[in-house]
Amino acid sequence: MSQISLPKEPRLKELVLWVTTDCNLCCRYCYASGGDEAEYMDWRVAKQAVDLMLTYSDGFNIQFAGGEPLLNMELIEQVVGYTHGLGIHYQLQTNATLIDGKVAQWLKKLNVSVGVSLDGLPAVNDGLRPFADGRGSTTATIAGLENLRAAGIRVGLTCVLSAENLSGLPELVELASYLGNVEGIALDLLRPIGRSKEGEVRPPDPALAARSVNAALRRADELVLMGGWKVKFREVERMRYLLSHKLERKYRCHFDACQNLVVDPKGEAYPCPSLAGFPEFYLGSILEPTFIDGLSASLRRCRHLITPPHYCFACPEHWLCAGPCLAQTYARQLTGETKLIECGIKRAFINYVRRKEVVNHAASQISLSV
Repeated sequence: MSQISLPKEPRLKELVLWVTTDCNLCCRYCYASGGDEAEYMDWRVAKQAVDLMLTYSDGFNIQFAGGEPLLNMELIEQVVGYTHGLGIHYQLQTNATLIDGKVAQWLKKLNVSVGVSLDGLPAVNDGLRPFADGRGSTTATIAGLENLRAAGIRVGLTCVLSAENLSGLPELVELASYLGNVEGIALDLLRPIGRSKEGEVRPPDPALAARSVNAALRRADELVLMGGWKVKFREVERMRYLLSHKLERKYRCHFDACQNLVVDPKGEAYPCPSLAGFPEFYLGSILEPTFIDGLSASLRRCRHLITPPHYCFACPEHWLCAGPCLAQTYARQLTGETKLIECGIKRAFINYVRRKEVVNHAASQISLSV
């Protein structure tokens, strides 16, 4: 039996506005098949989604997603203007190729946090994340990152790990350190949905993935010792926080806690961006007057459709890890895939944090004895 524990009446904490399905890139593994169909969210849908959150939430974030969300900049500005002064945090996930100096200043003015997708140096990233016409996109992405730096905007990088870019992870850390405005790197895993179903891009080997992560962590530390910019890993920082505050990580993400609402350009709602389009996870249209009725129950129903591997619950580190990505787990269960790639990566992070804890404790004991 599953040991899933869900809140009885979850309050929404995250609104993902899928402002467009259009994209200027044609990433070979895109789970959303961005650019295949160009749909744009209008103000009527966006306002309805925001009003719903304002009514039924006691504080939330808005994430602008796509496709490439900067193709619908006018709507983003409308949403930020409409909710200005309400204490909402805005985040945008972009490929950064459209960010010139003017766009960077626009993002700074709107106070939107920026996440940039980048899978490695040009030799790898150009093949994985080309423009729609086949040209490599890495140079344009780096130019966008430099424009963000010039505007005083720090960013987070998201790297999708695959067999093709795994060995280049330490070099991505070097690039991030060189840029000087990358706060950290979040690692995502290839999901066998969207274009990934074609099998053109293969998932990484679990053991190789763990070794590559260890190499990237070592490289980040070496760069600091040489006076370079410190590049953090999001998962490491989360684990450090939990350990230092003696807290337990109860949920993997907002979907796991039944606190996430994803709205596509048509107003159709899902509990997770990676599960949009799966009919079993459809929550209904936010344009329907009765949409909110039973939403909490629908979110819990969707969450119960996914059960992580049973041995996750028996793992002594589950309190620190909270298990694998649920969308990843579901997609792999549909294909019969049993490899737990994320488990090896998480263990690499946990071991790194534990080692650092021991070193820091020993250093503090030495300083106290001096």
